[in-house]
Amino acid sequence: MVLLAAALLCSVPVAVAAYQARAPDYQCAISQQIPDGAVRELGASGSFSVWPVGLQCRYLDANGLELIMSPGWFATGLGIGSLTAVVALTALSTVALVRSLQSRGHELDPPGGHELFR
Repeated sequence: MVLLAAALLCSVPVAVAAYQARAPDYQCAISQQIPDGAVRELGASGSFSVWPVGLQCRYLDANGLELIMSPGWFATGLGIGSLTAVVALTALSTVALVRSLQSRGHELDPPGGHELFR
């Protein structure tokens, strides 16, 4: 249960970033953290970055050159944590299922035993 909760909590920021960037006209929020040289009036465009995971913003400077702000590593770390929790949860569930099936198989053994059931 803890692994499932961790996977869900870690995946929320990644899912939000992907949802926001899916709109073709998505614009990055113009904030105080725009790169030096970027012209605020030219606006910014955003897209979803696969590595590092998150929203990537493109600004323009006075010469028309693109300035790209990478999303950082926080969402990437959360995505990796979520993936790790899902893999661990799957592995533990598989082990529990196999053990459950094995214990049921032993319960079905006839008292005299048969080679097929051993």
